[in-house]
Amino acid sequence: MNKKLSFRELFAIGLGFTLGSAVFSLTGVAAMYTGGSTFLAYVVGAFAIFFMMFPVIIAASIVPRQGVSYSLSKEAFSPAMGGFYFWIFFIGRIAMFANITAFAIFFTSVFTTLNPKLVAALIGIVFYITNYFGLKSAAKVQRIMNIVLFLAFATFIVFGFVHMDTMFVFNKEAFLTHGVGGFFNAVALLVFCMGGGMAMLELGGIAEDAERSLPKACLLITLCAGLLFAGISIATVGSLPLVPMPDGAATPGTLLFRGPANSVVNAAAAIFENMKPLQLFFIFGGACLAIATTINGSFGWYSTPVQAAIRDGWAPKWFGVTNKYGVPYRIQAVYLLAALALLVFVPADGISAANTNVLKAATNLQILVNIIPNFGLLSLPKFYPEIWEKSKWHMSKGALWAVTLIPTILSIYLWWLNFQGLAVTIQYVLLALFAVGAIYTLIGYKTFANPDRAGH
Repeated sequence: MNKKLSFRELFAIGLGFTLGSAVFSLTGVAAMYTGGSTFLAYVVGAFAIFFMMFPVIIAASIVPRQGVSYSLSKEAFSPAMGGFYFWIFFIGRIAMFANITAFAIFFTSVFTTLNPKLVAALIGIVFYITNYFGLKSAAKVQRIMNIVLFLAFATFIVFGFVHMDTMFVFNKEAFLTHGVGGFFNAVALLVFCMGGGMAMLELGGIAEDAERSLPKACLLITLCAGLLFAGISIATVGSLPLVPMPDGAATPGTLLFRGPANSVVNAAAAIFENMKPLQLFFIFGGACLAIATTINGSFGWYSTPVQAAIRDGWAPKWFGVTNKYGVPYRIQAVYLLAALALLVFVPADGISAANTNVLKAATNLQILVNIIPNFGLLSLPKFYPEIWEKSKWHMSKGALWAVTLIPTILSIYLWWLNFQGLAVTIQYVLLALFAVGAIYTLIGYKTFANPDRAGH
């Protein structure tokens, strides 16, 4: 791509990517942790994700490049760490399953006779085919879609505010329902929702005036998304009572009816009662379009770090082969096939529960993926001394360590909170995957991988 992406284009692409499935699937889960204060968890989460990734933001803006997080991970401790980053990032793309099932949940809330598994599979296949042929003028198209998304979200929020029970949302018994601990558990879960804006860092190699545009884009995308999500959560939580049942289900007419992932669907039905056109506009122009743009953008974003790892030998070169449109179609095919394989083992009436559990696990993996490259900031004076000296971010050694360690400690704390909130079975699965990743990294570095050769 010859033309550099301007700040406006970065903002448009990043906002479209951030306004995705997580806010619709996780709002109900967060409400189980903290009740009416869910909207505050979104606002705090927006600031938290920017702060947690601040070291990467600085490093990526000073030395912009494609797949920057992988490169920073490799530079942080040793070239071998790039392999572990690649492993965690790669398995974390189970988020593709969460995206396609979230789309299916909303779509089948209108077309109730359709099988949600079939809808999920079809939307994944459609966007795989779309990406296979490449995308032209993506930013221009995304700006148009962002307008539609904003109008749909605004409609939901405005009518939701009119409809909501303010005494319920701000009642002290419904606010911070599980105390400060529950609130921060919600924050640990919701940081994933705002993380899409950070994907712009991986496009640093084609960003115009990266040292200025990347931090600015990341901050504004995250704040805009956080405020929109906060509005959606107030409208959602305030529209229906939060009445969980002992067996984990909920009665009809409550927020968690048919599972937490359906909370926004249930709220939309209540908010737009007797206003079917507006309900359909929100579902298709808001939720479905937002999720669709995330699915579409995911194929490209998910591939960039993997291509960088392939160049270092962490996976076979044939895996990263591109077609005549420059698309790494084999990598993208694996993400699709993995999501479709998970669908096979999920019953149609279990889509909602599976969506929630996979999103929780994907959040845990994403927080860990964000932690590793943070330490790459410390390596800049060593590997890029001239660029570091001239950078506007240049600081003393003590300040550099503080800027790296403080956000990283917060990230580790939120990762641990998120991990504790997972089902025991998922915890064991993740721990096993971490162990496999460590073994893969050690063996790979001594045998088939050659990350040293690529340099810095």
